[in-house]
Amino acid sequence: MEKAILFLNFLGTGEFILIAFVFLLLFGPDKIPGIARNVGKGIRKIKDASEGIKQEIHASSNDVSSMASDIKKEMDELEDLTQSVKRGVKKTLDN
Repeated sequence: MEKAILFLNFLGTGEFILIAFVFLLLFGPDKIPGIARNVGKGIRKIKDASEGIKQEIHASSNDVSSMASDIKKEMDELEDLTQSVKRGVKKTLDN
């Protein structure tokens, strides 16, 4: 929203009135509400799509962190098993 406001800061009152007048001439007063409605629907679809993408990214990052946690757990178990085997071999060699 701030970007749109910043864009409007570059337009003076005269330029804004000129753009509105040209828009009115091109499309006529009957079509402008429909165009505005369609533009609003388009913006809503874009926002919904971007929200969906954000949710997918968040879900993926949660899956990755869960997988990393599982891998760390398995690595710890493997290290414990390795240490156990090492102790068993050393005990066998000492006897």
